[in-house]
Amino acid sequence: MSRLKHRPRADHQHAAQQAREMPGEWVLAATYGSRASAVAASLQVRTGEKIPAYRPAGTFQARTELTQDGADLYVRYVARQEGAPE
Repeated sequence: MSRLKHRPRADHQHAAQQAREMPGEWVLAATYGSRASAVAASLQVRTGEKIPAYRPAGTFQARTELTQDGADLYVRYVARQEGAPE
């Protein structure tokens, strides 16, 4: 029986900081073992729920991309619109 490949724990604090330093650019945040895990994390990025590094809600976008190693989660910081609710 083969063993699952070890993946380092996602460092969302670091990914969020990188994204803030490069507004509008996609940053690889983590590689997840399944598409479902990456999609769940992408929702948490957009809402800031459970991952405080991406707060306030709506300041980050997220997308997933399937790879041979799993599913990559990319994030990007988007400037808040003037007058947008917090």
